[in-house]
Amino acid sequence: MLPLRDLNDMEDLWGLRSAGALMNLPSTGVSVLRWTRKTAGPFQFDIETSQDFMMFSMVLLPMDACSRVDDTVIWDGPIEGGSVRLIDSRTIERTGFESPSPFDLLHIHFSLGELRATARRFGIDFEDFEPRDGPLYRDDRVGRLLGAQLVAALDADGAAGRMYADGIAQSLVAHLLRSYGRVVHAEEPPAHEGLQAAFDHVERHPHEPLSVARLARLAEMSEFHFARRFKQRYGLTPHAHLVAARLRLAKADLAFSDKNILQIAMDCGFSDSSHLARLFRRTEGMTPQVYRQARRQ
Repeated sequence: MLPLRDLNDMEDLWGLRSAGALMNLPSTGVSVLRWTRKTAGPFQFDIETSQDFMMFSMVLLPMDACSRVDDTVIWDGPIEGGSVRLIDSRTIERTGFESPSPFDLLHIHFSLGELRATARRFGIDFEDFEPRDGPLYRDDRVGRLLGAQLVAALDADGAAGRMYADGIAQSLVAHLLRSYGRVVHAEEPPAHEGLQAAFDHVERHPHEPLSVARLARLAEMSEFHFARRFKQRYGLTPHAHLVAARLRLAKADLAFSDKNILQIAMDCGFSDSSHLARLFRRTEGMTPQVYRQARRQ
């Protein structure tokens, strides 16, 4: 989810209308915003950060800027078009920049909690982002290509654009984990093909009536051994994994389909709409109806 403010508040802070925005994409929680200024002149932006916030920033066109973290200037000068910067807010309280030039920026907002959850779904024990030596604004060919695809998604219409952007955002998450993340290996349990097969079965068939006993049979393990190894490897219980997979499916249906809440609940493996609403409020802090309205805005 976007860890700062909603889109209207962000536009007020920038003093600009966004050139495109896709908020809280269902599979990743990623929000994509584009900020474009076509005229030269003094411009200043400053904002408080959240401790769970990370942003991948891409400079689409060459510009001049003075970038700050808290009270320290960390960049002052020209920035090449296509350059990217990874901003991890846990050690900073404020970030901002000044620019005398026109600019075109793509900002991709992540929740670190969502990143860790996504990594766990693929069996990755993601711990942190590695500090990187070298220039603040760097060339990242893969990140640049994925960013260009997100720019294209911002120009697409309706649910198709959101669905396309959500897929690209998943690819960007994988790229960040692979290229910038620090993965823990020392305490990772040995791989078990049956364990991964059960995990993947939940990902592919969350709507099915899946019990721990059935998943343990798929893994060819005892229930006790399966449940313990599953929690060790993926950081959550088999039941929690199943609920999370069903909620992701429900969120996609709420965002992209016109099905009513009861139909979504039944299609995603919940017993009824009340069951879906109860779990949805617990994890998202809102009802499915409110989530759908927010995604459609």
